[in-house]
Amino acid sequence: MSLRRSTYSRGYILITVLWIGLGLLLAISAFMATTRQEALSVRAEVTAVRAQALARSGLNIAMADLGRVSRDQVTTLRDGTPATVQMAEGTVTYRIYDEAGKLDVLQMPPRILAPALIAINEAEALDAFDAINLADTLPDLLRAPGGEVRSVYTALTDAGLSNQTALTAGRYLTTLNFRATVNPRTAPGPVLTAIPGIGASDVEDIIARRETGRPMPILGSAAVWLVEQPGPVYTIEAEAELNTGGSALLRAQVVSRGLSFRGGLMRYDILSMSVVR
Repeated sequence: MSLRRSTYSRGYILITVLWIGLGLLLAISAFMATTRQEALSVRAEVTAVRAQALARSGLNIAMADLGRVSRDQVTTLRDGTPATVQMAEGTVTYRIYDEAGKLDVLQMPPRILAPALIAINEAEALDAFDAINLADTLPDLLRAPGGEVRSVYTALTDAGLSNQTALTAGRYLTTLNFRATVNPRTAPGPVLTAIPGIGASDVEDIIARRETGRPMPILGSAAVWLVEQPGPVYTIEAEAELNTGGSALLRAQVVSRGLSFRGGLMRYDILSMSVVR
């Protein structure tokens, strides 16, 4: 009888030990999975911070490019033409947009804004529904409750449109031109297409001339909408790609604060900066 009890006790103890071991194994597995997930999350955060730091370096390079005023210095076009710089941690591509080369939504008449939105839709595959809604609601969206005027990008993202749609529209439309004309030396193709009296061949001619530094053509009635007067406000997009994977895109608006006679460069202040992705 005692032998049976001893055998039963040993079996009960063995089963108990097995259950305890299984429980410990499951606990350890759960802990390791949680730790691995946390490690991946930390790694993703570190990668994002590194990519944003690289993009900030690209922003500084773009501002140095923007500050060059001598014709002997190499500069990029101010119409969004990309410039790529190879750095130790990856590559940075920056684009500079002259706000004077965009259509000021608060200054331009609707008969010009409507064709511009159509041209943007065709050139950038902007959602047609968004393009139609923009034409009707954009002026109201630009005015914040306090009365101040928001940027096109900020207004559209606040309205719930995607970052990409807002970014695309902000490359052609602005509230910081302050006049009902555009600078033909920096205006993107879709903006030029929207100007009355300019055809497709004229747009090609203007773009070809400014790429080689030649004078702008005489365009008759369209000349009333074209004035070769640059910003003082520019938008910079700086996109970073890490060698180890990961990317970031920063968008900043800067304004000229005057010429630095000591360095012979135009100096700029940052009005706003946002992380697009």
